[in-house]
Amino acid sequence: MELENFKELWDKDIRQDLPEISMEKQREIHSPMQMLKINMQTEFWLMIITLPMLMTGFPFASSNTNIVIISAFVVCLTLAFIVYFYSRFLKLYKMLLKGSINTNYDLFNLKTQLLISKEIYISYYVSYIPLAFLLSLIKINFHFEMKYNLAIFAISFLITLMLVWFVIKYWIYYMYGRYIEDVVNLVDELNGLEAKPKRLRKNSWFVRTQKFFMNKFGLKGNIINTVIWFVSVYIFIIVFLTLVLLLFIIIGAKLHFIDIQVLIKALDRLN
Repeated sequence: MELENFKELWDKDIRQDLPEISMEKQREIHSPMQMLKINMQTEFWLMIITLPMLMTGFPFASSNTNIVIISAFVVCLTLAFIVYFYSRFLKLYKMLLKGSINTNYDLFNLKTQLLISKEIYISYYVSYIPLAFLLSLIKINFHFEMKYNLAIFAISFLITLMLVWFVIKYWIYYMYGRYIEDVVNLVDELNGLEAKPKRLRKNSWFVRTQKFFMNKFGLKGNIINTVIWFVSVYIFIIVFLTLVLLLFIIIGAKLHFIDIQVLIKALDRLN
């Protein structure tokens, strides 16, 4: 369906000999584009800050040479994913920075690049699932036969799946998805294409605090709001999962299907 819209838009562009877009409509499109640029800057610096924390999860200090080599390989693979994605990320940012939306061709190009970039963004985070699977195997030294190693592997992998689900469900939408929707709908409206009905957006806490900080500090307030929510959600997920695991261990120990001493030894082997 989207491909048909692209084809129709392309045909319109040829027929109309690249008409000029009114300043009013350019301003309407500029607003979500500006928010996209700010959020891209914010995410880039968050990545720079959190990347060293991510690397600390790899067991480079292991006495097993094979584990160290595999860990180094996974780090190189992770960095390759990051470099590739952020090269595309930078390309999109430069395009938004130019902000040329004077003709139908500019609109068509903008819409296409935003939709493609959104899919690449989703794929980028999904690609961490097999890496997390491998990292979870590294954590238990590839030994499932040892007691509780299977449980430790499953929990490590489950945490990553939850984080990826959260990123795709909420982070992508609030950082980029809603602004991309606004731009795409405006482009379709300008070209007489059938646009998707606008989603009724709930006034979430993220949006409320975003409005508050932007009223206080302008566009920088959006960066402050994003950082606060990023750190808060990260801490919440860690605390929540820790409490759930502690509750599970306590119940398991009470019902005598978890041996605390053996579990502690299993965790010691991983450190």
